[in-house]
Amino acid sequence: MIKIGHHRRFTANHTFHVDIPGHALFLKLSPNPREAAAEAAGHQRLSPHYPVPRFWKRIRFGRWTLLVYDRVDNRLLLDEINRADLTGDLTRLDECLDDIYRHYRTAVLATVVRAPLSATVDKLYGDRARPGGRLDQYYGKDPLLAELAGLSLRMTNLGGSTILVNGRPATIDYPRLRAWLGRRFHPGRREWTAITQGDPTDVNLGWTREAGPIWFDYDTAGRNALPGEFACFLWYQHLHGGWIVPTYNSAAFADHPDALTLRTRNQPTVHIERQGNHSAIDVRHAPSLARQHTIRRYLHEIVQPIAAELGIDNLLAWLRPWLVMRILAVYHLGVLAPTDAVLHLAYLARVLDPDATLEQLLTDQTAGVP
Repeated sequence: MIKIGHHRRFTANHTFHVDIPGHALFLKLSPNPREAAAEAAGHQRLSPHYPVPRFWKRIRFGRWTLLVYDRVDNRLLLDEINRADLTGDLTRLDECLDDIYRHYRTAVLATVVRAPLSATVDKLYGDRARPGGRLDQYYGKDPLLAELAGLSLRMTNLGGSTILVNGRPATIDYPRLRAWLGRRFHPGRREWTAITQGDPTDVNLGWTREAGPIWFDYDTAGRNALPGEFACFLWYQHLHGGWIVPTYNSAAFADHPDALTLRTRNQPTVHIERQGNHSAIDVRHAPSLARQHTIRRYLHEIVQPIAAELGIDNLLAWLRPWLVMRILAVYHLGVLAPTDAVLHLAYLARVLDPDATLEQLLTDQTAGVP
């Protein structure tokens, strides 16, 4: 008998579990042939270096493409983070991180080379920073970002006045910032790169004690810029995974309801008011204990030693443009709740602060804002 079930929808894609005699399969149905082709190619690029499920076939019919994989019913890193937060016991999470980080570090160091950005997968960064890309789609017409405490915040008026973020002055000159991002993500610019998954969130990393780690989701897999890989993991753990994604895309956690239960442990507090000629923002935010633990270990076992191997001593300067893109080009700030939009602006100010450090940004109990 053939059994088909467990239908889920993620953005425009549909997934199914299919059981046929002798095989448990995972099917992904995509309406975008270009993205489906990128996923198949990414799996092929990643598989020599990372454990991945077997890929069987890509089948095109009409505008739809079907991708067929072996189904691997592993727990996710997300599940281990949630379990640690619920129980207060980090033992299993540490076992999971031991295995994932060991393989991660080995694969990166075995494939690291300096290369032009044109040789990397640019979906999450370069493509979004190009003229007409996501940055311009989001902010090109200067939309209202937030209206809070009688203040209307837009990209154009941020640069015209000083913002006090937790008492420290900051100015966000978006036109200048936009031009800088365009230069930093120019295809000819050279960067340290490695073969990675490209979007290393805790829903794309699996693990069991018996089988060890496994990597999922491959449309950004291949040669990626290392600062983009690191920025993605760190920012997802710090803000997106615990608070933003469960808040604005709760359907993604249909099979992991603990993520929704634990959402409030990652909830920031944001207050904004007018103080004379300034907008004053006060922010307090710290990720859950398990997420903080995951971040610290990633910093100390992946980012810092690899950066040291490459001769990089200022981590925030290295990751700065990539973190700015995680802040501005994942979610359109204008569609978030006003407090969440202001939270992102506060983080943007901190990331742009030349005196900040990466470790302070990610581990301070005040969310790393000035």
